[in-house]
Amino acid sequence: MSDTKPQRKVIVVGDVHGQYDAFVHILRHAGLIDEELNWIGGRNRLVQMGDIFDRGPKPRQVDDLLDKIQQQANQGQGEVIRLVGNHELELLMSNFLISGFNKEEAKLVRDKLKQQVLNFEIRAAYAYKGFLFTHAGVTHKLMKIFKMQLDDLTENNVAILTNMIFREAIKHEFFRHPIFNISLNRSGTDRFGGIFWEDLEDLISSCPRSQLRQVVGHTPVEEIVIDNGRNIIPVDVGLHRKLQYLKIVDSTPEVVTIS
Repeated sequence: MSDTKPQRKVIVVGDVHGQYDAFVHILRHAGLIDEELNWIGGRNRLVQMGDIFDRGPKPRQVDDLLDKIQQQANQGQGEVIRLVGNHELELLMSNFLISGFNKEEAKLVRDKLKQQVLNFEIRAAYAYKGFLFTHAGVTHKLMKIFKMQLDDLTENNVAILTNMIFREAIKHEFFRHPIFNISLNRSGTDRFGGIFWEDLEDLISSCPRSQLRQVVGHTPVEEIVIDNGRNIIPVDVGLHRKLQYLKIVDSTPEVVTIS
């Protein structure tokens, strides 16, 4: 009789934007939570790509659920990875206009997010099984900048360096590093944006074939497509119109669609 443990799976969910019911449906379908919304994912991992706030009807419920299952997963061998999207970043920078909250509520959410960043409960980047996860993607320009600081440009090394830069920026409220750049397409000043504000079209234009294997959100797409030619997998399908997520088992990605 084999003692081999079942392979750990990674479930990746794109931008939620307050679509709480759809998010719960996906987590149940993926076998990560039960009917009482408790973590049953065991050793598996959830990666949520950021932008849980704004637009949709229940952003705070999404936040509360992620807080709960992250704590539950960490008590076992599972893990819930929460990335910062541009909507969370705007709150962290005290830019409340697009937050969807009144000023007082926005301040409370900002303070909570900041503490979670400093506690490493929410991060800017994550690497696992040869994939680099960021909200909007790492352009060729950013990779060249990172390469000057790294002996070896790998998904894991880029994630470690990015998180270090990000946490220091949050701690000191100093957002001048190129990871925070906003692209011209988003009314910024740079041809290519940073990891929070880079549209998919510009990301692909920057690196037609990414040197690193990337999973990104931020830019809405009709469906998740695994394109090995580009080495970039976009996962923001808009949960208000499509229930789809990415499953990765032993470095092999698979698109899962819920009818």
